[in-house]
Amino acid sequence: MSNALTYQDVINQTDEEYAADWQRWHEAREAQLDSEYGWLSLRSIDWLADGETITIPNFPGTWTQHGDVVTYTPEPGKTVVNRGEAITAPKDIEVTIHADVNVEDFDYEGVRAQLIKRIGASRQFAVRQRDPNSATRRSFQGVPHFPLDRSWVLPAHYEPLAEWKNSETGAVLGDLSHNETIIGYVTFTKDGKDYRLAVFQGHNDDSGWTKVDPETGKTVYLDNRQNTDGHGFALFRDQTSGKETYGGARGLSFDVSDPATITYVDFNRSTNLPCAFTLYCTCPFAPAENFLPFEVRVGETTPTIVHEDNALQDDALAA
Repeated sequence: MSNALTYQDVINQTDEEYAADWQRWHEAREAQLDSEYGWLSLRSIDWLADGETITIPNFPGTWTQHGDVVTYTPEPGKTVVNRGEAITAPKDIEVTIHADVNVEDFDYEGVRAQLIKRIGASRQFAVRQRDPNSATRRSFQGVPHFPLDRSWVLPAHYEPLAEWKNSETGAVLGDLSHNETIIGYVTFTKDGKDYRLAVFQGHNDDSGWTKVDPETGKTVYLDNRQNTDGHGFALFRDQTSGKETYGGARGLSFDVSDPATITYVDFNRSTNLPCAFTLYCTCPFAPAENFLPFEVRVGETTPTIVHEDNALQDDALAA
């Protein structure tokens, strides 16, 4: 959520000015979703099992897991590129960190296979494919939402935590969990009563963040919280969740670079998680402390999911 305007600035806007600002934000949001390798491009997710080798549909080569090591073995005669270089021999990838990691991207004829690691009891590594020509992206007609209602622009303030703390949340896939980091709390006022939401550290969808361990000299993969300074987000549920809005959570983003500049919360900018649009990703649920006891009838509503077989499934993950 941009901090360019104060609460009083927003209140002083005309309806036309407010609607124009929201429309610009909404169009940028849709453009990001609909980018070439954005969330709408996902077309499959395949989980690895320790000691087993798998192939994934319409992508050459094989994937084998042995503990914390995944080996990608290319198929002769097919050019698959990783970090700008063609893979000509088996590539071992070791990821020892116990965290959410977007590991490596492999590209073949415009399709991207992304190796990821997640926190799970029975499964940790997966390969998800991103195809700019996916059924979800081809069928995208915009993000559905409630009508704008300026009464949901509410005064608020943000309090950063001196010491960040962990918050383990459930995930859409039942045997997975997400370790989020609470970096502060945003408190907003509605109908004369204060409500508080935990704000998580931002994370991204980029692959390949690494560093060299100075003691061992080995390359170590980093979690997907890299390059997100100043970005916070709050996941919340309300009395529309699982009915008119996505059941896992909706999100509010904040620029927390300067806490004093956060003076309001605009629920008209509540966004769906990626799992509302596709079955091929993993998403956290809102923490229990972020359950709101009323309906938030603004912001994004649950879209229709289009599968690769073109079958429609309404509210597939709403429960």
